[in-house]
Amino acid sequence: MKFAILRLFRKFGFDVQRYGQHRDHYVRLRHALGRQQVTTLLDVGANVGQFGQFMRIANYQKRIISFEPLSAAHRQLRNVASVDGNWLVAPRCAVGRQIGTTEIQIAGNSQSSSILDIKDRHVAADTRSGYVGKESVDVITLDSYLDTAGVTDPCLGLKIDTQGYEGEVLAGLRQHSDRVKVIQLEMSLTPLYEGGASFSDLFAELETRGYHCISLEAGFTDPKTFEVLQVDGMFER
Repeated sequence: MKFAILRLFRKFGFDVQRYGQHRDHYVRLRHALGRQQVTTLLDVGANVGQFGQFMRIANYQKRIISFEPLSAAHRQLRNVASVDGNWLVAPRCAVGRQIGTTEIQIAGNSQSSSILDIKDRHVAADTRSGYVGKESVDVITLDSYLDTAGVTDPCLGLKIDTQGYEGEVLAGLRQHSDRVKVIQLEMSLTPLYEGGASFSDLFAELETRGYHCISLEAGFTDPKTFEVLQVDGMFER
């Protein structure tokens, strides 16, 4: 009977399964943050606040600081976070390996926007991800932000979703790297952005820094070929 019900729901585009917290990626992240006594979670590449909202649903109650480079998304992010007294939004900026300015290219679906050029493979998997414009933005480093913003917590968490720019974000985190106890980041299994770090590059870098992988979650998947193109990797010291 249960398989007949499942088949019926899937026929109409829905799925039914028993909820288990251990299978919930956001709950697993909350537990990792708790084990490491993290009191501030840095949300780099926040878009309009989806990650922060999911973490609140997963009952993460500690401070979140979000970073977003797109002006339109940044305005929406500030509105979303404004009702949460423990959710801060940094001034609009990109996060990279050095302080400066750059241009970010705006994707039609917003979430795929990147400082890097997008590859045809990405657009083929999601035609909404093609670039439709660009805008200038200041670039900071995580080290510079932590130095100047008065974030003194000894235990930090870090989420990075920057569309191929994850390696550059990590490159700007050296002085305070030891304070970051848990990292979640988007990792590409196939090249999707020109010059973007690969899954193996990011995995090796984090292992070198003293992290071990505790979770891999399928992310961006090609709906035509069913290939998983990106995963969310979770790493803990």
